[in-house]
Amino acid sequence: MIKKKLYDLLENDEINSTQKFIFDFFLAIIIIISIVLIFLENEKGELSPELLAIDIAINLFFIFEFLARFYVSTDFRKDWKENGIGYAIKNKLSWFFKFSSFIDFLAIIPAVKFFRIFRTLRFIRFIRILRIFKVYRSYKIFRDIDRIFTILKGMKEESRVFYVFLTFTIFFVFIISYVLYMVESDNNTGEFQSFKDTIWYSIKIIGFGDDTPSTKLGKFFSALLLLSNMAIFGFLVSLIVNKIQKIMTAITSGKVGKLSIKNHIVICGYTRSSTIVINDLLKDKKNINNIILITEKELEDDFSGVIYVNADFTELKTLQDVNIKEAKFAIVFSEPRENDRHKDADLRTVMTIFHIEKEAPHVHTIAELNQKENADIILDKIKGDEILFKEYIDAKLISNSIKHKHISNLFYDLINHSEKEIIREANIKKFGFNDTVTVKELKLKFIDMDANLLGFIDENNISHISPKNEVMLNNQHRIIYLKR
Repeated sequence: MIKKKLYDLLENDEINSTQKFIFDFFLAIIIIISIVLIFLENEKGELSPELLAIDIAINLFFIFEFLARFYVSTDFRKDWKENGIGYAIKNKLSWFFKFSSFIDFLAIIPAVKFFRIFRTLRFIRFIRILRIFKVYRSYKIFRDIDRIFTILKGMKEESRVFYVFLTFTIFFVFIISYVLYMVESDNNTGEFQSFKDTIWYSIKIIGFGDDTPSTKLGKFFSALLLLSNMAIFGFLVSLIVNKIQKIMTAITSGKVGKLSIKNHIVICGYTRSSTIVINDLLKDKKNINNIILITEKELEDDFSGVIYVNADFTELKTLQDVNIKEAKFAIVFSEPRENDRHKDADLRTVMTIFHIEKEAPHVHTIAELNQKENADIILDKIKGDEILFKEYIDAKLISNSIKHKHISNLFYDLINHSEKEIIREANIKKFGFNDTVTVKELKLKFIDMDANLLGFIDENNISHISPKNEVMLNNQHRIIYLKR
C-alpha cells in the first residue's frame, strides 16, 4: 500500500491529486533554488557555510528521491517470481535508461564530491520543471496551446509561405553578415574579428549600441542590414498576426483543414449522447486534444481538449481530412437533421460506417442506431465492429426493471464513471497464470483481489457473461471484471 502511494506520488503521471500537485510544486521550488546556488557558486567561487548546507541538503533530497523512484518503478519481487530474475533486472534497467530517468541520474552525479568537476550537469534539473508542466498539461491553458499546435500541423499548406520566408530571412542575414565580416575584419579590432561575432552583431543591429563598423563600406552594409531587418521584422509580425487570426477562426468555426493527427478518436455527430461520451473520454488526460468531433451543428458546449470540425461526416472527403486511416476509434452517433425521421438518421450512420470500413477497415467502429431493424445492412454488408441500439437498450432496461425492482440502480452504478472506473480488462497473465486456467481458479484469485468476474471476450470477439466454473481461459481471452 505504501509503495503504491509512493508510486502515485513520484512516478504516476496519470494522477492529478492534490498531494501530487503540492509535491511537484515543492520540487519545482527546490530545482530553482538548486540552479540559483550554481550561479552563486560560479560567481563567488565557493558558497558560504549556510548556503553550502542548503546545497548539501538539496543534493541529498534528489539522491533519495531518485532511489525511491527507482524502487517503485517496477515490482522487482513479483517480476522475479513470475518471470525470473533476468526479466526483473531488465525491467529495472529499462526504467533507468529511460530519457527522463537517465537525465535525473546525470543531474545528481555532481552531488558526489569526486564528480564535482561535472557540477554544470546540475543545470539538467531544469528539465524536471518542464516535465512537471507536462504532467499538468490537462489544465485549460495547456490544452488550448496544444490544440493550436495540433491545428497548425493540419494547416501545412497555409504555413508554407511562412517557412519559405523565414528560411530566406535566415539565409539573407548570414550572407550580409559574411560580407560585413569580410569588409570589416581587417580594419576593426573589436566586434568583427570573427564571423561568430559578426552574426551576433547582425542579431542586435536594430539597437546598434557601440558596435558600429568603422569603414564606409562596412557602414553601408550595416545600414542595408538594418533596413532589411526592419522590413523583414514588420513582414513577419504581420504574417504571424494574420496566421493567429486564421487559427482562432479555424478553432471557433471548425474549418481546420486537413489534420495529420494519429491514434485519435473520431466522433461523428453532436448529440446529447456524444456529449456525455466526450466528457467521459476527457477525464483521461491521454485523450485531451486527441478527440475530433465532426458535425454540421454549432457547438453549445465548451469542449476544451476537443478538435471541432464543422462538416458533413457522411462525406468521404471529410473523413479523409481528419486522417481516418490513422484513427484508433470511430464512433458514429445518430445525429438527426431538421425534420429527419429515425430511419433518415440511421441511414446517415450506415453511410458513414460504410465509408470508414472502406477507407480504413482496421479502425474500430461503433455505430449508434435508433432502431434495431436498421442494422441489418451494417451487419450483413458493411461489417461494422459494434452496433448499439438506443430503443432496444432502453426497452430491455425498462422490462428488467419491471421484473426486478430497482435493478436500474445497479446498471447506473456499473456504467457511472464519475468517481472511478470499475469495469476493467486484462488477460490471465496479469493474474499470475501462464497458459490456461479455469473460471473457478480465476474466481478464487479474484476473492483475494476483492474483485468480481463479469465475463470474458474470446478470440472471435464473442462475449461470455458469467461463464461456468469449468470453462477454460487462455491468454487470448480478454477478462472483464469489476473492481473499485
